Amino acid sequence: MRCLVTGGAGFIGSHIVDRILKNGDEVLIYDRFSSGRTLFVEHHAKNKKCTLVKGDVLDTPKVTEAMKGVDFVFHIASHANARSGFTDHAIDHMQNLETTRSVLEAMYTNQVKKIAFASTALVYGNARVHPTPESYPLEPTSLYAASKAASEHYIQAYASYYDWQAYIFRFAPFFGERHTHGIIYDVVKKIKKNPSILELFSDGTPKRAPVYVADGIDAIFKAIDTTHDRVNIFNVGNDEILTVDEMVDLILEAAKVTIKKKYLGGEKDREDNDFMYVDTKKLKNLGWKPNFSIAEGVKRTVAYLESNPHLVE
Repeated sequence: MRCLVTGGAGFIGSHIVDRILKNGDEVLIYDRFSSGRTLFVEHHAKNKKCTLVKGDVLDTPKVTEAMKGVDFVFHIASHANARSGFTDHAIDHMQNLETTRSVLEAMYTNQVKKIAFASTALVYGNARVHPTPESYPLEPTSLYAASKAASEHYIQAYASYYDWQAYIFRFAPFFGERHTHGIIYDVVKKIKKNPSILELFSDGTPKRAPVYVADGIDAIFKAIDTTHDRVNIFNVGNDEILTVDEMVDLILEAAKVTIKKKYLGGEKDREDNDFMYVDTKKLKNLGWKPNFSIAEGVKRTVAYLESNPHLVE
């Protein structure tokens, strides 16, 4: 099988590339290197089954050309900074929805019939049911989440039109090696910049059930290998629930740092919902479960950032 991974040099995308090659398949990495890093894929430079194309997913002719001969598309490229939509009302539309439309058109032209899409648990907004099942209404509270929800609907429509097979994954926050945004990255960067006080734009109370990237990748491929409906939608998350404050304590412990925390509260991260906890029963029924605790995953993530200090400089 030959796969194309948009955002294949990014955090999650590069781990998907690793798994595809481990499975013995061919992969084409398509990335514009805005947040992707050569570091994350350079270990495949001599692998003849791996091809790298530098390009913007919005360049439909280029991604269409790159997609020739492809059997399966992993559309992972995304605008990762959900906060910026509060002041920039176009960026999520362009970098999430329009990129998805571009990928779908390239698939249509090349008659590619299988796609996996990186959505987000933020599409549920401030859900009133916990854990939140895949059947819960989509009620996004940010333009980032709204663009992901719209992308899901575009994918489902194309799948309905042309009898494609689609896998939509609603991710809880991922963390792990090559993690270059999010709470662990932010905290490590801040304590390096100012080791005397840690300022956080939160009140410390939002709850999360984040998933270590290796477990998340296992979930993606377990679903693809075992489910074959036209549209397959899965939550990917964890059963462990931590507050932001508890997560920060784990990060500081892993970094072996004692520092005063200052929660600024009020003007918290705009993409935050107070409680994000998704139901992963559908995945578990396929035989998947997380193998890493949040504490172990945090240790591995902090160790990776400390061994690659240029990522947080």
